Amino acid sequence: VPEALFWDSGDPYDYLRVDRRHDHDFIIFGGEDHKTGHIEQTTDCFARLEQRLKQLLPDISVTHKWSGQVIESNDGLPYIGETAERQYVATGYAGNGMTFGTLSAMMFADHVSGEKNPWADLYDTGRTKIKGGLWDYIKENKDYPYYLVRDRFAGKGGKSLRAIPRGHGEVIDVNGQAAAVYRGLDSQIHVRSATCTHMGCYVHFNDAEHTWDCPCHGSRFKVNGEVIGGPAEEPLGPIEVKDVSRKSQVDSR
Repeated sequence: VPEALFWDSGDPYDYLRVDRRHDHDFIIFGGEDHKTGHIEQTTDCFARLEQRLKQLLPDISVTHKWSGQVIESNDGLPYIGETAERQYVATGYAGNGMTFGTLSAMMFADHVSGEKNPWADLYDTGRTKIKGGLWDYIKENKDYPYYLVRDRFAGKGGKSLRAIPRGHGEVIDVNGQAAAVYRGLDSQIHVRSATCTHMGCYVHFNDAEHTWDCPCHGSRFKVNGEVIGGPAEEPLGPIEVKDVSRKSQVDSR
């Protein structure tokens, strides 16, 4: 494979980058972008990627799979600048960290040396751009009322902890409360509140990475409730469990 970075013009797009080694190549292939918590079967995303990759490189062996969140602003540009005296922030690269990371360093160097950077206003952290960003802002924020109401009317998935298979999680009713319940491969059951500590939406189980993801604003939690990524800052709350098989261990701390 030629040593380069490739991407297509789809939306969302796929990309392929090459890491050359003396006796083989490492290929990183990505795509299948989707909003956090919006895909029912996240393992399907990896399956589709692998299928397309093997169409390009039939003899390749897949060794690792992972995903990560990409943060985008409503106008598509990152925030780069001073947020407090002698405090500089660069965020919202939307996956273009190599480019914007270099640009941020150039802008910060100019700021420290007292030079006026020509891009400072464009990426200003305090900008309130309406034109060109308002429609995207509205589209993104409609998720909050939609999922907040939909998941509560849809109800919980079931009422029995014992019905959840190993390596799987589900939001079920536990003593009248919406509980995020996960059964590990060792049969230990983790029970936490299904209510996201950011703004109260119900979390959804990510079957590819065994995490609880919030569809409203993208917060992610481990199966034991610990925060992986914000905007939530507090872990999923505890749930008191009374109905459980004697053969299972329950972690509801």
